[in-house]
Formats: sequence, C-alpha cells, structure tokens
Amino acid sequence: MGLVLWIDSNTIATGFLERVFKQRGLPFYALETAEDFNYLIDDLRPELLVLDLAAARVHADALRRQYDASPAFRALPVVTVDGGAELDFLGKRIGQIDRPFDPFKIPDILQSMLQQN
Repeated sequence: MGLVLWIDSNTIATGFLERVFKQRGLPFYALETAEDFNYLIDDLRPELLVLDLAAARVHADALRRQYDASPAFRALPVVTVDGGAELDFLGKRIGQIDRPFDPFKIPDILQSMLQQN
C-alpha cells in the first residue's frame, strides 16, 4: 500500500495508528485539521486519504474549496471515519470506518477497500 494521508483531530488515536503503520513498514502521514492540506496531495501523492468527519466539519468550507480547486484531490480515493451525508460531494469515496475501531486492523481494512475499487 502506498502513502496514507490521515486527517483526524483525535491526535492520541492518530498517533497510535501511525505507530501501527510504521511497525508494518507502511507509509503514513497525519494531520489534525482539514483546513489547508491540498499542497500535501500535490507534494506527497498519497494513494489514499482518510478523513475524519469531525475534522472535516470544523473546516467544511475550506475542505470543499480545496476539493473543487484540485484535480489531484478529486482523483484521490477517500475513506471517511464516521462519515456523514455532508461528505457526499467526495466523488471517489470508497468506504467508511466507524468508531470505535481496532487500530491493528486498519491497514488491512484500507488495503481491502483499495483493492475492491
């Protein structure tokens, strides 16, 4: 699996997930906010974006502007965490993970979602 860009305001859970990914030798990059990350899509070329609903809600307008302005973002597969209808504009939404989840299973779940799409 290529780089996973994970956006989640829950820094404790994200830190734990990062350790799980790194222990498996999988690339992982995390952010706390969805306010301004579009440049990372261009620079890092992630294979997958995982976006937490709570983080998305805080900067919903900025998220939508970034999505509309970026062909790379629109082409990127997205998995939402606790996703809601307000994220339906994400055209390549390939799945959803609901909390609580087992962080040790997340890499395999994401890989499965990527393979099915």
